[in-house]
Amino acid sequence: MNRRFRQLRAFWQLPLGDRAGLLAAWGLLLSIDALCWLMGARCCLRWLRRAAGFQKTARPPDSWVICQAELVSRAARHTPRPTTCLIRAMALWFLLTRRGVACDIILGVQKKMRHTLEAHAWVEWKGRPLLETADVRQRYAAFERPLSSLL
Repeated sequence: MNRRFRQLRAFWQLPLGDRAGLLAAWGLLLSIDALCWLMGARCCLRWLRRAAGFQKTARPPDSWVICQAELVSRAARHTPRPTTCLIRAMALWFLLTRRGVACDIILGVQKKMRHTLEAHAWVEWKGRPLLETADVRQRYAAFERPLSSLL
C-alpha cells in the first residue's frame, strides 16, 4: 500500500502538462492494446494513421519529443497487463505523428537459441531510437522498410 501512495504522490508532484501527458499515454496504451486484440495490429495501425492526421502546427522542440518517449515508457510500467514493444511503439508513434513529428516504427528480428527468432519494435526519430538503447540496430536486424511506411 505504501508503494501505491508513493507513486500517487510522485504523480501529483509532476508538472500539470506531464500529468496530462502521462494520463494520455496510459489511456492510449490501453486503447491500442484493446484495438490490437480486437482488430489486429495491422488494422489498428491503419486506424491510428488516419486518426493522427497531420496538424499544421509548429513542430515541437526536441525536448518535447524526448519527454513524450519518457511518458510512454513510464505509463507502460503501470498498465493492468504488460504492454508489448509494438504497443509502446505504436502509442509513441501516434503521439509524435499527430504533432507533425516525422518518425518511423521499426521492426527487427534477432536469432535466439536454436532456431527461434525474437521480434522487436521501436520508434526511430532523426535516425535514433526512442524508448530503446542506442545499440538496438546492432542487436536486431531491422527490416528494410519501416512498419509505419507500409500502410
